[in-house]
Formats: sequence, structure tokens, C-alpha cells
Amino acid sequence: MTRTVSEISQLVAQGMSALDVTPMADVFAADAVYELPFLGHRVEGRDAILAALAAGGDRARALGLAKVQVTTRDSADGFVVELVAEGRNPHTGEDYRFPSSVGLLTVQDGEVTVYRDFPNTDAAKTMIGAKTVFQRFLDASVENRWDDLADLYAEDVVIELPFTPAGVPRLTSGREELRERFRAAGQVRRMTKADNVVVHETADPEVLVTEFDLHGEFDGEPFTSTYAMVLTVRDGKIVYSRDYSDTAAAAERIARFTASRTATPEG
Repeated sequence: MTRTVSEISQLVAQGMSALDVTPMADVFAADAVYELPFLGHRVEGRDAILAALAAGGDRARALGLAKVQVTTRDSADGFVVELVAEGRNPHTGEDYRFPSSVGLLTVQDGEVTVYRDFPNTDAAKTMIGAKTVFQRFLDASVENRWDDLADLYAEDVVIELPFTPAGVPRLTSGREELRERFRAAGQVRRMTKADNVVVHETADPEVLVTEFDLHGEFDGEPFTSTYAMVLTVRDGKIVYSRDYSDTAAAAERIARFTASRTATPEG
């Protein structure tokens, strides 16, 4: 029997309020599309959509979500679903309640064919803890995604490099300058893995102290850089970082690379 729009919206509301995709298991068409226009994300196919929604529920639970208030309204071609999230931020210990998203769902022949989801991205940033941001930092570094790495920093970020040699600036200000440096370094080096990762939480939930080794290749030669970093993360972005590493070894690699590129072949 073909479901009505109201029946479908009730199943969707039931699943979302419980953070459980089971009630929604067969409301989507086999070739349905799930879109997140604010994030430029698109998922195609019923199984992939259910998996994406289930993963979102898992992330919400990890962020201390305790209750979802769901409101649905019929529209000309389907229905609208509005969500309000309530819980306690595990990173700050503070209670929260905010409108978390609005979804526009198109229904044809008793099935959802398109789900366009518009999340409250600004509120979501405040829910992301420092440990999550640091893990994204490692992932982007190892995968050589330099623009994604730069995007983890606040627009007015300040980076301090205490171990820089004489004549080299200790402070770097601004995300876009970092972006250009990452892109330039990416032309001659390729990261391959991170290990020996240790994360130290502090009394301040915004501040994290980390230790790790990054392995890679510089102009075809393997190298390992050991880091200790003190990160301040606010609203899901790195706003300040003190990065300790062996800058002398890095300078030596760059000097060898420069010499090899400028040397005149014997003839």
C-alpha cells in the first residue's frame, strides 16, 4: 500500500526523535538523493542515505545529544521537518538547546525522492571539541589535503614557532598565509603517515597538548618530523597554536633541496 505524505512524515519524525533510522528504512526511494547544500555534500541511493543518517546519529550522541524536538509540516510536494537539539556538550559540560536543522523532503508515489538538509553550521561548530579538530588536522596532513588543513584554522589564527632559527619569524598570522605555505610545501613534500600520537587534555576544554610524528618524503627522500603542539580550539577552529619541532633539521632538508636544484651539471 502506498503511504501518504503524513504517514511518511510521522515515520521520519519517529526515527529522528529517537536517532534511529529503523522507522525510516523503507521510506526512501531506491534512487533517492540526500543533499547538504551548506556543505556541498550529496549522497545517492537508499542504503547510502540511511548509512549517512545513522552516522549523523552516532556523531550527535557523541556530542551529548539527549533529545530531539521534531516538527513536520506538509508542503506542496512533500513535507518540511524542523529539528531542535537538546543535550550537554561533553567538551564544556554546558547544556545546550538550539535549532539544529531544517529539511525539505520531496515525496513521489509514496516515497521520499529528495531530502535537502540545511544544518545549523554555526551552532555545530561550537559542539566540536579540540580532540576532534586535532584528529581532522592529522587526517588532512597525512592525506596531503592542504586546503582542508588550512580550513581548520580561524581566519585570524596566530601560529607561534618557538624553535625557529635566528632571522626566521616566530609568529605567523592569518589563515590565508598558512594556506599559501601549505600549498608551497605540498609541491615538494608528501606526507605518508602519523604515529606515536599522544593527546593530553587540559583543565581548559579549549586547550589541547599533542605529541606526534609525521612521516613523509621530501624531494623523494624519506623523513620524519617530531612535533609537540599546544592548540587552542574555539568554535571548531584552531585560533592559536604553539608548534614545537626540529626546525634545524627542516632547514637542512630545504637547504639540500635548494642546492640540488641550483647546482650546475658538470660538462
